[in-house]
Amino acid sequence: MRGFQLDWRWVALILFVALLANGRSLPWPVTALALGAGGIYLMALGWRSAGRGGRGGRGGRVTYWRGQRIELPSPPRRRWPAMWGELAPALIYALIGLALVLVAISIVLNQVLLPGVV
Repeated sequence: MRGFQLDWRWVALILFVALLANGRSLPWPVTALALGAGGIYLMALGWRSAGRGGRGGRGGRVTYWRGQRIELPSPPRRRWPAMWGELAPALIYALIGLALVLVAISIVLNQVLLPGVV
């Protein structure tokens, strides 16, 4: 298997699903943390896929060739998607992430404000 590469996102997805499947038997902070972290990751992924996040735009890249310092310009910043078809994946990521974060907040508030009620 020369070309085998393990993507950490698949491992995280498997762990996330396993945590959610055992949500009733796990302590509530573990469940809330898993939901919140997953939601924040999806919102950041949506922000990046919309073209607003990531690197670039500030400074250029510096390289050296035969003892000379050469400054290369930075790549141009990405623009906002112009059509809904380009923006749809970012919105889906952001909405699912927002839902996960809201569920995590509701779990925490439910346990803090109503500790005895299940």
